[in-house]
Amino acid sequence: MPDKIQPTSKVSDNFYILNHRFVSSYLIKTGDSLIAFDAGQNTKQVLSEMAKLNLDPAKVQAVFFTHSDPDHTGGIKTFPNAKPYFSKAEVAMFDHSTARFFGMVYAKPPRFVYETVEDGQELFVGDVTVKCVSTPGHTSGSMSFLVNGAILIVGDELNLKKGKAVLDMKFIGIDNNKRLESIHKLAKLSGVKLICPAHSGYSDDFQTVMKEWREEGTNNL
Repeated sequence: MPDKIQPTSKVSDNFYILNHRFVSSYLIKTGDSLIAFDAGQNTKQVLSEMAKLNLDPAKVQAVFFTHSDPDHTGGIKTFPNAKPYFSKAEVAMFDHSTARFFGMVYAKPPRFVYETVEDGQELFVGDVTVKCVSTPGHTSGSMSFLVNGAILIVGDELNLKKGKAVLDMKFIGIDNNKRLESIHKLAKLSGVKLICPAHSGYSDDFQTVMKEWREEGTNNL
């Protein structure tokens, strides 16, 4: 079970990982269209990785962002026909409501039109159901996405080490206590077959990955 991001590849039927060096994004195919979860660091990288899988960026019709950091949004221009989505709470990261790095750095607002989603909201793109799961902590509006009730995209809320979910990258989190709550929340989801962080390997053993997080008292700060 890799701690590092796996190579760009087909993970399972109609589901793909794109490796952008130190961060990953994911794609799911629905009919003749694609849905993206995050958009990588830049267009050049996204184009290169999609070409390895013979996937057409023009067929991406929706991009669900786990949060607004540039290593997750930088490749948005790769998808000219896609509708982007952020968590409604994530707007606080780029309207000067919330700063990063000890209150010293504000994020720049996105230079593209987007729609917002909220906790528990379900969206239907082709035959794919995307359920929004609010998981604040890394940023104010970090959002995880449960795809078809089985694939869980978690962004930067957690990573995997030795087959277990860990709360790392603490120095860049807005609120690590909220991250703890968010990971506990994710651990209680049922039916998950695949868990997919952004900065480490994915796993098809959700039960083992989250075993230590099912108890409310677990504190891994």
